[in-house]
Amino acid sequence: MRLSKQKFSSVALGKILARFNLEKIKKISPLATSGNIAYVIKTADKSYFLRLCPFGHRWRSKKEIEAELELLNYLKKNNFPVYCPVKTNDGEEIVSWKKHCGYLREFSNAAEKLNPLIGEIKKFGEVVGRFHSLTENYKTKNKRTNIFDLKETQKHFKQAKAIILKSSFKDRGKFLEKYEKEILSLDFPNILPAGMIHEDLGKRHVLWNKNKISAIVDFDRAYYGKIVLDLGQACRGWCFTNNWKKWSNDNFRALIGGYQKERKLSLPEKKFLLDAINFAVLERALAFCLHAILSGNKKDWRHANNGLFKELELLNQNRSEIEKILKLN
Repeated sequence: MRLSKQKFSSVALGKILARFNLEKIKKISPLATSGNIAYVIKTADKSYFLRLCPFGHRWRSKKEIEAELELLNYLKKNNFPVYCPVKTNDGEEIVSWKKHCGYLREFSNAAEKLNPLIGEIKKFGEVVGRFHSLTENYKTKNKRTNIFDLKETQKHFKQAKAIILKSSFKDRGKFLEKYEKEILSLDFPNILPAGMIHEDLGKRHVLWNKNKISAIVDFDRAYYGKIVLDLGQACRGWCFTNNWKKWSNDNFRALIGGYQKERKLSLPEKKFLLDAINFAVLERALAFCLHAILSGNKKDWRHANNGLFKELELLNQNRSEIEKILKLN
């Protein structure tokens, strides 16, 4: 999905920022994201990141953002690398303007690594393992209504079928037939451990300062769900290589090895991890498909097809090695 900069009223920005005790502001710049309204605010001494939810499918209620901040504060309290909100002059963490809710946090020059080395992938695995150790059985008091689990994705697909059929994209019928077969073949039993999961642990959301992870960011998709689904999304994001044309068992081995230094996978989680990676591919393929229809971006349609027809096949081709790494055969 292409990143884009969403502009916001300068008057509104001024009124929002006036609620904070910031140093003299030198520059305000929009930041490209996959959907949120985001700005970097530079002062003489520090930089800040302001995120507001847009209208549409990325909109979040105040209660949902409160749930996100509950999770961030819980992780920070347990010395996990996240950025917590800056409070307003009257002690509030959430700011809003005409139902655009969000928060301000410090901004760092730490950056993502799009081509991490094996050792760095292992470090990432360790951080994810620690994250899941902290969040297993943990649930925020405020509920998240935007859920991205199997049940909701199956429901979403059922609702989207008519939209996809009416689209102008070539082979949409073939896409629908394949997608329905794959998404209905999956099942994740309730015996699998659950907790608050990030849901989007791709490379863009892991910030590094040299060879050390300084922060995990962008928790706006977090919800209470099965932990193996979160690990599946992480594996999808870090183990496909060469622009999603290959699957790296070396990357997978490093990620899982690092992960299990911090949190041992249960036998059911090992058995369902490959299905969780398959689900991660399917969930993102549907998102790319619908975004392509909405935006007319043919590149997103290619990403959707690549996930459904190529990435799933790569996972199937590497099934025996994946199971070997997990010590299932």
